[in-house]
Amino acid sequence: MTSYLGKSLLVKKSAAVLLLLLGIVLIVVGLHENSWPIASLGALSLLGGVFLLVLKIVAPNQSIQL
Repeated sequence: MTSYLGKSLLVKKSAAVLLLLLGIVLIVVGLHENSWPIASLGALSLLGGVFLLVLKIVAPNQSIQL
């Protein structure tokens, strides 16, 4: 069985990947339709996904500092 912490990390990772995919789709649709608000929303979504992934990678490594 997975612990509560494992489920929490899985949810965060899944949310980050979904934000990345949503951001890419919105950027493509926004640029194809010449709709800058949609493309901007996609860029924000993409940045949010990257931010969540970076936090997931950095958080466990903070205790390993020399």
